[in-house]
Amino acid sequence: MQMMQYYVRLRERYQDVAEGVPQEITLPQLGEIFCCTERNAKLVIKQFVHRQWIEWTPGRGRGHVSRVTFLCGVEHVVLAQAQECVRQGDVEKALQLVQDSHFSPHGKEGFLSWLSEQFGFRTEPGDERPLDTLRMSFYRTIPALDPAFVGRRTESHMVNQIFDTLIRYDESTGAYQPHLAHHWEANDVGTEWTIYLRKGVQFHHGRELIADDVVWTLRRIADKATGSPYRWMLQDLVEVIALSPYKLRIKLKRSNPMWLSILASNRLSIVPRDIVQQKKEAFSSEPIGSGPFRLTRNDERLFVLEAFPHYFQGRAHLDRVEIWIVSAISQWLLTAHDGKDDHEHLRQSTTIRELRDEWRALQQVEMGCKYIMYNLNRGGIVQNQVFRETVDRLLDRDSMIAQLGEERHRPANSFLMEQAKENQDQPPLQLEEARHLLQACGYQGETINLYTYQGAGNEKDVCWVQERLREAGVSVFVKAVTIEELKQPNMALQADLLLAGEVFEHPLLIGMIEMYRSDRSFIRMLCDVSLREGIDDTLDRAMCEPDLKQQQQDVHNVETLLKKRAAISLLYHSTQQISYHEALAGVSLTALGLVKYKDIWFQSGE
Repeated sequence: MQMMQYYVRLRERYQDVAEGVPQEITLPQLGEIFCCTERNAKLVIKQFVHRQWIEWTPGRGRGHVSRVTFLCGVEHVVLAQAQECVRQGDVEKALQLVQDSHFSPHGKEGFLSWLSEQFGFRTEPGDERPLDTLRMSFYRTIPALDPAFVGRRTESHMVNQIFDTLIRYDESTGAYQPHLAHHWEANDVGTEWTIYLRKGVQFHHGRELIADDVVWTLRRIADKATGSPYRWMLQDLVEVIALSPYKLRIKLKRSNPMWLSILASNRLSIVPRDIVQQKKEAFSSEPIGSGPFRLTRNDERLFVLEAFPHYFQGRAHLDRVEIWIVSAISQWLLTAHDGKDDHEHLRQSTTIRELRDEWRALQQVEMGCKYIMYNLNRGGIVQNQVFRETVDRLLDRDSMIAQLGEERHRPANSFLMEQAKENQDQPPLQLEEARHLLQACGYQGETINLYTYQGAGNEKDVCWVQERLREAGVSVFVKAVTIEELKQPNMALQADLLLAGEVFEHPLLIGMIEMYRSDRSFIRMLCDVSLREGIDDTLDRAMCEPDLKQQQQDVHNVETLLKKRAAISLLYHSTQQISYHEALAGVSLTALGLVKYKDIWFQSGE
């Protein structure tokens, strides 16, 4: 990198000298250009010659001039350095070099073309055999992978690759399937469960997974001192003990018809006791599980998963998944070039109608929606229900979707699209009527704080909301921070309105209950005490209810309660979509809208 910078300085000093034309120069001049001693200037020139950037004819004797002949331009040298940065996993630095340097439009396009060739499905040399690698880019790091604390969609997806649960929920049949546990049984009233573990399941560090790990995992989440936001899942847990290395017993204080759903949640993924105790906080970014992939690198540049050869359900076809961390701006540069080359094989969120014949697509509507929650714990005009109702009716969802486009699919009047009722809500307010209602409820022009977290299109959403409310005379201050910052109660509680999104996994009901019960839920944070108590009472009934339809109704009643209090404005549902080259097989979407890496394989056609 430093040699490149020296060459750029030298070439800029003599930018009028053509390549191939000798230029007289002295060592003192070089020392001045490089800001170093004459001795170090000689070393720099030696490196230039070695790299074939220049030809050098030294002057004979002290005080005699030397001659330098440039063999390449700045663009060539910077391009080589940018490519080397990419090979080292620093895509962000490479893109900065190309953007900051004196690159021609043709040169930038050439580099982006080369860079895009590095993504997609690739077969690369390995120590013993070629390695099938899926390489993608992402706009942020992925640091929080401890199942007991995981919260974001991408992190949850990665937890599913790295860890395993005792049982699995089969969304195609609605049944629970054996996983780490090959069998389970319960007493007649469902308060005592016996779990039988598979033998020979290995963690990524080589130790066998045994009952002690399961016991410790559950106790850890149930322990208030751990601070897991999913402690509520184990509120009925009385005792969990290992009866043998492959058998354990769980006692509950009451019958819980949702117990299998809880055990199937990836929040209760089984972790190795010894490694968590050893790594402590570092376990979050350096996790070890028993899943189909093990994490081998996780830093500000690269996130790397490698197939775990001893996975108990069979080795993944894919050898390696690489995610290169680049900023949102760099992500945009890559996206702008997306679709111009045939070497990529998998694209997330690509416009389906633009696909060529050799590409296939998967598309679904996400389980969940984007919403605005009103802070019922903060004083001011937001405490006025008429004000909240007026804001809700001001937000013309159809216009929002039409103007912002992208993955925004259709207006939401329920968290789940299948539960929505056509024309259930009142039509949007006209601006004049809205101004009248705002004046009548006591709004006097005070500024309303609208907070959100960065990414997921939230910045565009809050700007649209800000402009819509401004048209009605409401002053809105917008603030977008990282989700980690916003999850801190002292930050979230500064908001009058908070825009966020929720995407549910299977088992669905547990995911929805989590949204209402987790201490890190924006909805729970902003509810007042009476509303929170009403939610908890309703959910307690749901978790004791044996009938599935009544469980679903009880959980839906919480949404009804929030809407009745005008505590929430549901905005829109989004589509989840991927496109993939026909050479890729085994491609499917999870409920999170992401790809199951374990099932992907490449049809080489050979």
